[in-house]
Amino acid sequence: MDISFENEKYCSLKKTYETTIEEGVEAELSLPEYMPEILRILKSQAVPKINSWQTVGERVTVDGTCDLTMIYVGTDNCIYSFTGSRNFTRYAENPAFLTAEDVNVKASVKFINCRATNTKRAEIKAGINIVVSAFSKMEEDILKLMNSSDIEEKKMELSTMSLGCKKSKMFSMSDNFELENNSAAFIVRSTASAVLGEVRKISNKIMVKGETIVEIAFIPHEDKSTIVTVRKNLPINQILEFDGMDERFTGDITLDVTAVDVIIKNDSQGDGSSLDVGVTINAGITMWEQKDLSVITDAYAINGVVDLSYKKMSFYSALDAVRDTYVFRDTIDATKLGAECILDASCEENEPVATCENGAIVISGTIKAMIILKDTSGGYITTEKMLDYRYERSSECGDKKIECSPKVSVSSFECSLKNNEQIDVKAELQINCSVFSETEIDVVSEISELRESEKINNSAITVYFPDCEETLWDIAKRYNTTVESIVLENNLVGETTKDIKMLFIPSGT
Repeated sequence: MDISFENEKYCSLKKTYETTIEEGVEAELSLPEYMPEILRILKSQAVPKINSWQTVGERVTVDGTCDLTMIYVGTDNCIYSFTGSRNFTRYAENPAFLTAEDVNVKASVKFINCRATNTKRAEIKAGINIVVSAFSKMEEDILKLMNSSDIEEKKMELSTMSLGCKKSKMFSMSDNFELENNSAAFIVRSTASAVLGEVRKISNKIMVKGETIVEIAFIPHEDKSTIVTVRKNLPINQILEFDGMDERFTGDITLDVTAVDVIIKNDSQGDGSSLDVGVTINAGITMWEQKDLSVITDAYAINGVVDLSYKKMSFYSALDAVRDTYVFRDTIDATKLGAECILDASCEENEPVATCENGAIVISGTIKAMIILKDTSGGYITTEKMLDYRYERSSECGDKKIECSPKVSVSSFECSLKNNEQIDVKAELQINCSVFSETEIDVVSEISELRESEKINNSAITVYFPDCEETLWDIAKRYNTTVESIVLENNLVGETTKDIKMLFIPSGT
């Protein structure tokens, strides 16, 4: 029996390793002479920044900075902030990094505590989680028979996506802008989100256009009982080179802000009339190649016996691509706060989750709203609230098993006080993800000849009475003939035996 075949490559993406490194940071904040004594700590915050990471062999080295900030009310009943920065270097080691297609690093705050040790000193401690992930390209061989005159194959035709490449690259951008109506004395916070615009592929390069929306809250020299928020849009115009990239690939491009640095620049009068802004962004691509595959799910020999080996494989097909701005609204009860006005509002978002429900793609998550207010007596209060959002998009997912890793970033967050009783929240969420349907199949991975064999039945025609559950493939396999022969012999249409009482089974030779 003559059997020859070749293999076609199919590639999928798999997270082969992930570890969480816990890093403790702390600082003794000693206020300079020109800053008033601490009356009350209003708020403390930790901001981890990932400046870079590098993979060498089995080790990933992560370098970063954590800003520890205390916002307090001074003895003059004004607001002040003071920051201490701590650098860190951490390592992750695992054999998965040696062959990883890409490595990704994210940092988040686990906890933060701050207490005043005296009127001019405070102790601040925080725990941060550094998550290091390894992603690998998993290559699978798809069996394809080249000479199969003696072999009958049962095939499934698939239109699927094979991984082209997954890479990431960091870049930095900076700018300086003048403050028009106020001068900055102290920075309260600085946040940024990158919004993707035009994308062009040129050979192994990608040209990315968009903008980075930077939001800075500061205490002005003119009135230290208030907080001023300014926004600055920095244009993104980058050409990034990625090894393994090809123009024919399609897929995801993400922009993650890993660090924001703001420095107050004083003029000749000593006023902070401008701000130097620096932003570090990690650009990640996950690119796929469209492939039409014909996979063998069963086979048998007409004139012999063959041995089949199977393997379970998952194939992914493009189902949807979500690139949307979702406006989320909610309210916070403020009846017990005694608030007069909102001084500052910021938020943190958690990792979103994607599901398929009733024919719709649902992306849900939680936003932590953090608000500083002035009360009716002239004092200051803070409040925090977890807000749940739910985004729905009609899709043809049905009851399919889906694969989706959504990215949600907050490009705008606004809070307004209504009648001193309710805080109205409005957030613009940039939602980006590709949705794939997953098909899991038992695929024939190997066909090997065992021996020649005699026919089960040597007669030219066999009369057969099928069960309603049988297919023509099952019957042809049993009698070592072909489906085509049975169809022609019985003038049939299709491969089911429904409503068929009797079949004539021709010999396979």
